[in-house]
Amino acid sequence: MDYKYDIISFDNKIPATIKIENLDSNTRKTELLWHREPELVYVIGGSAGCIINGEETVLDKGDFVLLNSEDVHLVRPLNNSGCSLLFLIFSLEYIKQFRNTVDGILFNIDSADGVKERIATLLGNTAETFTKVNPYTSLLQIAYVNEIYYLMLEHCVCYRRSQPAGIPKRDFSYAKTAISYINENYRREIPLDEISAIVNLSPSYFSKYFKKVTQISFSEYLANLRLEKSIRDMLENNSSVSAAALRNGFANVKSFITQCKKIYNCTPAQYKKRITQRENIR
Repeated sequence: MDYKYDIISFDNKIPATIKIENLDSNTRKTELLWHREPELVYVIGGSAGCIINGEETVLDKGDFVLLNSEDVHLVRPLNNSGCSLLFLIFSLEYIKQFRNTVDGILFNIDSADGVKERIATLLGNTAETFTKVNPYTSLLQIAYVNEIYYLMLEHCVCYRRSQPAGIPKRDFSYAKTAISYINENYRREIPLDEISAIVNLSPSYFSKYFKKVTQISFSEYLANLRLEKSIRDMLENNSSVSAAALRNGFANVKSFITQCKKIYNCTPAQYKKRITQRENIR
């Protein structure tokens, strides 16, 4: 299938990509992502909803979740709750120094007693390094990442199972192709016939399949993605409501306003004002 990975860049000093994001309750994420590299997502504070291959898990402070290679995922705050997250994305090139074969590798963090708890502690320690400002912080990060790698490789490695014939419940290969196409073409009209033809499925079957594996319909995903992009356009580029709507795929301004009211219970202009006032207070 012709779908694209999310591309990950790495710091030359640290054998992983480590980043922290602070998301408030008004953060609306729609775009489903996946990449070749496994990833750990740790909750520093607050609560988050993590959707992995169509199934949602609630994470509270101190919890973390494993995203295996190619898992389709989305992490966002729960309603009326902000969260602070640590993302640790593995470097497969670095791991190749210790394990010859990394393609297709899967991890199971529940496979050994006490390992999950030890990894959670190391992720918490890694998060704390971001509160320290000294020239040796990267040494601590390298130490914690290497210990996490050791625990994962020593205790948590498992292998992919062969898929049965047909389209299994959680086979995302068709969905990935469709999502890549939507993410690249959301600025224009994408009829159901067009997107279903891209993955060589009938329109009716594609509609059922897409919702089954992503827990959201094709039309809802497309509308929410356009909303996310339009709101970001207004906030980051100071675009007008009409310009943001038309630039990001809405047929007209009314459609943009209707979708915004549906998701945020306010108009785009009201939403922008709310976010701007909050940022000014900070």
